[in-house]
Amino acid sequence: MNQEEQKKMEAEILNARRMIVEMIDASIELAAKKGKHSLKTGCSCISCVNKRKTLLRGKEPEWKFRL
Repeated sequence: MNQEEQKKMEAEILNARRMIVEMIDASIELAAKKGKHSLKTGCSCISCVNKRKTLLRGKEPEWKFRL
């Protein structure tokens, strides 16, 4: 891989990181603006996203042993 390709790839990675951070910031701002609310279909605030992840992940299994 030459230097031009490497610089282009690094720029794409930085752009992707920037977009992810902007998306997270927007979802946090939306949650602050909406306030506390129940899980709604199509809501992209960070609170609803975390609730959906919890529902999809399922209940944590109980430990059978003590540490």
